[in-house]
Amino acid sequence: MSAVLDNHGHAAGHHDDHAHHHGPTGWRRWVFATNHKDIGTLYLLFAFAMLMVGGVLALLIRAELFQPGLQLVNPELFNQLTTMHGLIMVFGAIMPAFVGFANWMIPL
Repeated sequence: MSAVLDNHGHAAGHHDDHAHHHGPTGWRRWVFATNHKDIGTLYLLFAFAMLMVGGVLALLIRAELFQPGLQLVNPELFNQLTTMHGLIMVFGAIMPAFVGFANWMIPL
């Protein structure tokens, strides 16, 4: 003899409450994120934004080096641009991108 389960293996009093549960939407989904993929995506978006900022600084550096002599910035500002470009690219773009990929692919 075989028994037929009408409730697909669930207890008789159990309802599909999880089907009606919705998390936050819109900006609240990103601000209050606990999902590892959402947090990894936030890291990757931040890394991309810092990549753009560092790229603008690199363009300013290259514009200054286009011809010999001073064109756009004085030597002190050129040194500051070079330093900020390096710091932003390492600590603002590369490291958060690695963390974002790791968090997105391998949850803790």
